[in-house]
Amino acid sequence: MYNIAVGASPYITQLAGYTLLSQVSQSITLDHRDSKVDPHSGYLAALGTDFAGFGGNARFIRTNLNGQYFIPLDRFTGNSDWGVAVTGSLGYLFNLGKQEQIIDRFFLGGDNLRGFQIGGAGPHDATTGDPLGGRFIWTQSTELHFPLPISADLGLSGRAFVDIGSLTQASFVNSSVCPTCVIAASATPRIGAGVGLSWHTQFGLLNVDLAPFVLKQAHDQTQIFRFGFGTRF
Repeated sequence: MYNIAVGASPYITQLAGYTLLSQVSQSITLDHRDSKVDPHSGYLAALGTDFAGFGGNARFIRTNLNGQYFIPLDRFTGNSDWGVAVTGSLGYLFNLGKQEQIIDRFFLGGDNLRGFQIGGAGPHDATTGDPLGGRFIWTQSTELHFPLPISADLGLSGRAFVDIGSLTQASFVNSSVCPTCVIAASATPRIGAGVGLSWHTQFGLLNVDLAPFVLKQAHDQTQIFRFGFGTRF
């Protein structure tokens, strides 16, 4: 870590310099979606595990469980562009008795919680406002996909969504770094809701989201407009 901003949280400035991560990862996926790029029906379940400890400075096990379920609404609407997507994720980091680096933690906001900046929701330094990440994260999203009143040849479709999630467990073993520092953390779920557009181009999927409705806590950092590329998971 370098070029750390003046006035950054002591929990971040203490990490200045180099660390070595030696990690082995595995992923098991069960994919029964009708399309990997633009799924309309089916489901997906994925379990991932990272183990760090074969040398280096880090010792932890980090697990991720992700799922997607797609509900077509053709039988009600007569149009295959209508559908509901329900997604969820769960993650935990076991630090194996050694304080993990902030960079190895989970962060909430951005792709996994629209309406918030990347890392904008969850534990923060109460003085500087810097996000600190956490060891336990869960998210859930429900999204309604619908056609737009324009030519289908343009490749544009609409959606309305509600994202919810929480990030906790941001304790630090070495409290002597800043005995007076306070970590602002709350297990209260954050919520982001809004609408978006997807554009299917020859280069891939482009997404634009507007999330003006949020339920946040103190020190959370929101983001109304977000632009993304590719399939969201």
